[in-house]
Amino acid sequence: MALEIVAAKDLNHAFEIVSVSPRKTMKHHVVSEPEGIDGFLYDTRNEHTNYTYYYQFDPYRETQLEADQVPAIKTFSQSIVKWLEEHGTEENRLIQQYGLSFPKIRRFADELGHVCDVAMEHGYGLSGLGD
Repeated sequence: MALEIVAAKDLNHAFEIVSVSPRKTMKHHVVSEPEGIDGFLYDTRNEHTNYTYYYQFDPYRETQLEADQVPAIKTFSQSIVKWLEEHGTEENRLIQQYGLSFPKIRRFADELGHVCDVAMEHGYGLSGLGD
């Protein structure tokens, strides 16, 4: 199961973006959830700001968040980084439990923040493309 989050006007625009080749031309428009992060985010949801907004993304179908919800997702991505900074001693547990290293989680949070920046810059929402 893979979820991609795309800065796009709507779902059709999102599908156009993810089908662009070479993909790197649109890399700041798209972030992919690393395997295992959904469990980590759910288990630590009470420690993240705006998790309920992020939880609207469904890994099994397409989801569209409107432009006015993008700042809440940006704040959510920042709360992941803050969590990592405050829980530095827990990396081994996360690797064992979820198969996730801190750098992998940090990269996802940073990329999600960049996708939010692109969306806000263009007045886009966020499209979630699940399997």
